[in-house]
Amino acid sequence: MNLSFTSPALLWGLVAAALPLVVHLFFRRRPRPTPFPAIDFILRARQENQRRLRLKRILLFVARTALLAAVALAVARPRLVAPEAKAAQGAVGPAAVAIVLDASASMGYRRFAGTLFDRAKADAIEVLTGLNSDEPATLVVCGGPSVPQAERPSFDKAELRRRIAAAELTHGHADLTSCVGAAVQALAESAAGQALRRKLFVATDMTAVSWRLDAAPPVVATPSGPVRPEVTLLDAARGERLENAWLSSVAAEPDPSVGPRGYRITATVNGQRRELEKDASLSLRVGDGKQERMAIRSFIEVPQAGSTKKTLAYDFPTGGPAVLSLSLPEDAYPEDDALALTLHVPREVKVLVVDGAPSPVRQRDAAFFVEAALSGNSSPVRPTVVDQDGLSKVRLSDYDVVFLLNVRSLGEKAPELVDFVERGGGLFLAMGDEVDPDRYELELRRILPAPLHVVKTADRSAARFAEVDWDHPALAVFSGPAREGLESVRTFRYMLLKPERKDASSRVLVRFEDGSPALVEARRGQGRVMLFTSTVDREWSDWSIRTSFLPAMQRIAAFLAGGLEERRDWPTPVFAPRILPAPEGIQVVSLLGPDGRERRVEATSGAASVTPDVPGLWQVKVRREGKEALDPTLAFAVWPDPRESDMRRLEPSELTAWFGGESHARVAGDRPAREGLDIPLWSWLLVVAVAAFLAEGLLVA
Repeated sequence: MNLSFTSPALLWGLVAAALPLVVHLFFRRRPRPTPFPAIDFILRARQENQRRLRLKRILLFVARTALLAAVALAVARPRLVAPEAKAAQGAVGPAAVAIVLDASASMGYRRFAGTLFDRAKADAIEVLTGLNSDEPATLVVCGGPSVPQAERPSFDKAELRRRIAAAELTHGHADLTSCVGAAVQALAESAAGQALRRKLFVATDMTAVSWRLDAAPPVVATPSGPVRPEVTLLDAARGERLENAWLSSVAAEPDPSVGPRGYRITATVNGQRRELEKDASLSLRVGDGKQERMAIRSFIEVPQAGSTKKTLAYDFPTGGPAVLSLSLPEDAYPEDDALALTLHVPREVKVLVVDGAPSPVRQRDAAFFVEAALSGNSSPVRPTVVDQDGLSKVRLSDYDVVFLLNVRSLGEKAPELVDFVERGGGLFLAMGDEVDPDRYELELRRILPAPLHVVKTADRSAARFAEVDWDHPALAVFSGPAREGLESVRTFRYMLLKPERKDASSRVLVRFEDGSPALVEARRGQGRVMLFTSTVDREWSDWSIRTSFLPAMQRIAAFLAGGLEERRDWPTPVFAPRILPAPEGIQVVSLLGPDGRERRVEATSGAASVTPDVPGLWQVKVRREGKEALDPTLAFAVWPDPRESDMRRLEPSELTAWFGGESHARVAGDRPAREGLDIPLWSWLLVVAVAAFLAEGLLVA
């Protein structure tokens, strides 16, 4: 064991311990012998008293000496340090210091009547306060998508203290391995040509996801070779386990069995806890981004470790942009207790069905099959059926999509229909005996996907669909065994089309076995047109009685109305770049974050690139026709960084070993591991001084 002093310069106080000796020697009384036989008896008694007084004076001398020596030694603050502990402290002398402050999202964990970040800032300020005036220091605040550049250590401690106090918690992930490397590099630049030690302090929660221990540990490059810095880890959690329960994902998929605008919403919940939590509350709130209401309150079992899923069913009362928010009860880390999800619920699609050949026999009427398919209980489509004569009395602008079923001619209504499509309306054309290719070419040439030619009767047996574009939004619903319902359709007659125009907007979705187009789609202006070359009754085809007919008609109506392409993008993690597409004539002006702050962006007429820095729902403000307003169709959700939800901590020995072992690194406040190695003696010396003072008082009494 080695004895060391925190303030060795104050040991001059030990000189005061010689004062009692000087006093005793100076005032020592020498008795003068006087022979007097009569008092021999008294002298013998006095000799016995002197022996007692001599012992008392010796004890009084020891007490006074011990009192002054103990006080002097206590002021010098001696410590008894084991050799290995002394090695961990490093050499004596001034040092260049770097402080790394972990500002990642996990530091927002609530503990000690505050957050771990508050405790880490206090630890950093305490380190700064304990530095000598000849020790320069630098600060690295670690958190977010990039590693900050560390400044060279300076002697302006007041500025560093202000920077620590002003540091803010981020919502991103911290790569402490890179941040420590940047801090050590700054130490190397500061210590060049100087005989300074290098000390590194890291204030962190010691979560495992923040460290990459497979990388090489940081070293300071010196002219004599690489040197490991003296590392002190400031554990903001003070060795305690950090428990957490969080939502890791939310998914919403349309489900017609729930309702016309029904969705199945699946939440994934993870847990890192000491024990299983039963009947934890799981709340679903819905809204439009401005207001929200409680929709469903359910319960879920949060696992001790691992994940579990919960599925909820909800039918939206109306269509349009919507926001889902699933939440757990807030725990010590509320950042990941709620997740938002934006989606576009299909609006009610108004379809005008024009029956060109009405029949008193329902099974021979094309409108009967189409109306039955579109008006199902779970369908968001609301059809209205008129005959060709009634078409002239209808205002097309009141509808989203028009179905023309075996209509011979549009007559005076043709220009209005062309304008309806080019302004954004949808049109579905089905052939039949009444269709006149020449009239269609004359009246609807501008919007037809391809010119009509002649009717063909299938050779021998019925023709079947051979080539199908399964990736098209209108047909993507058919997968696996469901495709058989479309591939088994038999067609006896169909309209041939003239050689396809060189039109990039036209697209053949389905072909017959001989290569002839069966279903063609094209964009015309802002609208869409889809042409089926056969009939939707049982005259030319049996599609109307196949299982694929109902979902196909509903999907085609939704696609022509623009509903299938208004899907919401998946949320992105915080700090991930995001592209905001803006329609023509609209400028993205700013973003309104979940924290209520507005972030201005460069106004553009096209897409805008943004990097959200806070998880939650983000609203987008646009300028349209000179007016600024929030556009709910552009709102998007940002999720917390999933790495920060993992609160598993590194073992202190594992992290100190990476830095070079106990000779180079230690964890501050790790008392059990350091007990008996570094013992302060000044407090015991004060106890000795008090005891000596009391003894001196008793002896002089």
